[in-house]
Amino acid sequence: MKLRRVVNSTVQRIDQTAQNARVSAAIILSLALAVRLAYLVLIAGLNSPPTYDGIGYDMLATHLLKTGTYGVERPTAFRPPGYPIFLAGVYLIFGHHFAAVRLVQALLDAVTCLLVYAIGATLFNRRVGFLAAIGMSLYPLQVYMVGEFYSETVSFLLQATALYLAARMVRERRIWLPLGAGVFLAATTLTRPTATLWLPLMVLWPLIRPLPWNIRWRDAVLLLVGMAVLFTPWIVRNFIVFGEFIPVASLGGVGVWAGNNPLSQGGGMMPNEQTWGEGAPEFGWGGWAGLSETESSRRFMERGLAWIREHPLEFAALVPCKLLRLWSPTSFGVQFSRRASPLLTAVVLPPYLVFLAAAFWGMWRTRRGWREQFPLYALVLGINGLVAITYGATRYGIGMAPVLCLYAAAALDAILPEGIPALSGDHGGMGSGPPSQQ
Repeated sequence: MKLRRVVNSTVQRIDQTAQNARVSAAIILSLALAVRLAYLVLIAGLNSPPTYDGIGYDMLATHLLKTGTYGVERPTAFRPPGYPIFLAGVYLIFGHHFAAVRLVQALLDAVTCLLVYAIGATLFNRRVGFLAAIGMSLYPLQVYMVGEFYSETVSFLLQATALYLAARMVRERRIWLPLGAGVFLAATTLTRPTATLWLPLMVLWPLIRPLPWNIRWRDAVLLLVGMAVLFTPWIVRNFIVFGEFIPVASLGGVGVWAGNNPLSQGGGMMPNEQTWGEGAPEFGWGGWAGLSETESSRRFMERGLAWIREHPLEFAALVPCKLLRLWSPTSFGVQFSRRASPLLTAVVLPPYLVFLAAAFWGMWRTRRGWREQFPLYALVLGINGLVAITYGATRYGIGMAPVLCLYAAAALDAILPEGIPALSGDHGGMGSGPPSQQ
């Protein structure tokens, strides 16, 4: 009885906090910032230099500031421009200080957690949003990325903004919502290409909603217009520089070959004499010295697709391996599939499996609202689809964390006493109420 009173009292306090948007926002921002700053100071190191991909991003950003061109020794489209532009902006304001980048990333990631609260409050109810945001504030891999010079943290913020605008579209009919969602969908993709397959699914979403057809087509067209606003300058630049149509980046062929070759086990692979054979590219994933980026990408693509055509059964068998690496919390790297130690795996895996079980149960519990929640499904489907044709690693799966936290929170909301019914009409969410027509 005493335990029940304690639980009921705790749940009451959670409910009171969740219903007060200002108090919830203050708690979420404070917790998220505190955790991230503690990690940066105590573990990652505020001023530690970037590693792996971060070195290349840093070089692109500093060269962009010095010359105004995107590329180091020559123009490039190998990586999309979003994150180097972000780095260049931080360096322009604060100087070339690694600590400044990490502190700004900590703030942006805290805002991402706040957006998760807003998404949950709008699609489900405020308690779901609050619990999901607390989960995001403490999500280990989300915190880890703040200390890295990788594109994830910025893309998470852009992705969450797109999801929030899409959630608002469920309750409102304002024209600027699909237009803005399209802009942020494109911005997410131009920062982190793992969102590429999310875009066509999001354009499909308005067409399957139970709305008048004129509204459905209007929203789909506005989503496309919003995407075009951001994609067009990058596409035009690439056509002028390379003479080819490159909508996102010129690394697509690398991804297809890296996950589809005779030695692949589901993770990515670096092309060298051992993995590629005779005539291996001098610059690894960067391609061959005598070829342009797009020509190198086509060579990678042709070889990867040729292997798939010649070995369809092996390719099909690889897909579960790729997805397992994507959903694993301990398959960290892509080059030769770096993994965590057995001890760390033993510690991390059990609670992670419980978390996944809660997330899938929450998804099942709220399935009647699948049309409203389709942007969440689309994000997960898009990431899984891209991994199925390329390769898998934990890093690519972190983008699904907001969706998993939202559905795990929906499951927890069902367990806690006096749960607020999800998708019952009493959403208590930001921007809820009768839809406005314009």
